[in-house]
Amino acid sequence: MATEEVVEIETYTDKNDQLVDILHNQVKDNTCLRISDQQFSIDRRETPAYSKLLAISNVYGYIVAGTPKGLSVFMSKDAREELLKGTSKGTNTAVALKARKEIDLAQHGRITHVGVSADELSVLVATVKGNILVFSAASLVSQGSSTPIKTVSVGKEIRDMCPNPKDLPTTAAVVTVAGDLVVIDMVAGTVTTIVASSTAKVLCVCWSPKGKQLVCGDSSGTLTQRTPNDGTIKRTVTALTNDNHIPDRAAVLAVQWIDQHTYFAVYGQLPEDAFAAGCGGGGSASDDDEFEDNATAAYVITRADKKSPLEWIYIEDPCSAMMCPGRYPGFHFASISDWGPSAQNIVIMSGAGSDATLTIGEAATDKTDDGAADPLSLDWAQWDIDGSMAVMPLSALATEDSSDTFPLGLAVDFTGHQDLPPVVDDGGRVKPVPILWILNTDACLLAYHVSNIYEMSRGGRSKLMVDAVKQLPGASPKTSFATGTAFGGAFGSKTSETPKAGAFASASTATPSFASASSGFGASSGFGKSTITPIVKAPAGFGAAASKQG
Repeated sequence: MATEEVVEIETYTDKNDQLVDILHNQVKDNTCLRISDQQFSIDRRETPAYSKLLAISNVYGYIVAGTPKGLSVFMSKDAREELLKGTSKGTNTAVALKARKEIDLAQHGRITHVGVSADELSVLVATVKGNILVFSAASLVSQGSSTPIKTVSVGKEIRDMCPNPKDLPTTAAVVTVAGDLVVIDMVAGTVTTIVASSTAKVLCVCWSPKGKQLVCGDSSGTLTQRTPNDGTIKRTVTALTNDNHIPDRAAVLAVQWIDQHTYFAVYGQLPEDAFAAGCGGGGSASDDDEFEDNATAAYVITRADKKSPLEWIYIEDPCSAMMCPGRYPGFHFASISDWGPSAQNIVIMSGAGSDATLTIGEAATDKTDDGAADPLSLDWAQWDIDGSMAVMPLSALATEDSSDTFPLGLAVDFTGHQDLPPVVDDGGRVKPVPILWILNTDACLLAYHVSNIYEMSRGGRSKLMVDAVKQLPGASPKTSFATGTAFGGAFGSKTSETPKAGAFASASTATPSFASASSGFGASSGFGKSTITPIVKAPAGFGAAASKQG
């Protein structure tokens, strides 16, 4: 059997170094969009380092962001338009988004994660109390409803929440701060233990692109690929022992499942009390000193097929928490599976204590005879082009000395319709491109065009772009957002295929049909039907469907 190989990723630092440029340019220079009247604390005990507070629906065109008191909900079209209309006053201007609904959920405890279901008709919200609140997207968008239609309790504080992207649309994978991995079913309100914290300490999880299996990373540095119904292990990848980039006693801090044979994983040392509740990700001291020496390393872990050896592609400095060590360890991801034939599987990431982003992907290195990108020449690359990568600005809201801001979530918007200026001399305006939204600790959204100059110069565009968003079932044809906030009103970015009718929410009402036993969900395995019962007995406090909070 061939030996696993470690190679360095090709890093591009100049626009003339390579065939393909992936660049980030602000939608409006020096301007961000304020989506809440209250800023976030950067104290990890107030705003945990593992928080993920931004989600988008590219089918129906809405965005949901966590706020210090609950949620802010708005249409992506309104966000783009108000950002462009805003008057920039110079560096770091914050434009208030008027067309939004702020929803007070303080009675449920702090919000730690926000996501959308696979059919994008429901919004999932995780709270510090260990509950998953399920909301009708139509009720949030139209009414600003603060009443969830379902509450599922996992009984422990939540470190990670990952809604299934496709095949098991009523499920979500959840990692507890204690280190358990469970799968919740939002129809039945059940909780299935996949890995108990008594056997391994899980830190992160991600579904396969089709949502059929899970990969989780644990405190021993091991990646484990498992089935979501009973936790059967399908594949195990242990941390490298012959590479000096991985620190001693490294754990898997974050993982993304990119394609059938490829993971992207971040390794690093765990802080003290990493599995203790109330620490926001670990740490026992009130200052940042204990985090400053924690080293991290990232790898693309890939192979050509099931019989080939693994190739480990090393990525230097994966947005480590140098700017704010106290927000270690936490990471955010957004992905673009296709930006033309010349760029595939783009991953944009940032760290909870970093002011930078990192962009990697498979890029063409050669052209065919007709000038098109050669699909056979794709190779992993990193873009680190000065001035053309998204960064966190100084606070736009500081009243005295400017302070740094840090990310709380990333999402990619494929619904934009704005043509862009020419990218080559004598060229015409180019087609719309994906937009990267970044929620920061100012409770502001930053917006960056994600441009592939090679494809744009040839008239191409990402095949993920949405020509027209669909009307959200159950929402008014023209949603009217109140100006400003609406407190006390009545949870990785993706673009989804057209949802299957009845997969999670009723196609006619947009209210999830929790009582329906004929949703068609999980037909191949039986997992995820409304009659599901936990396959592995849950530990104490797990598996109980909680009553609605009030």
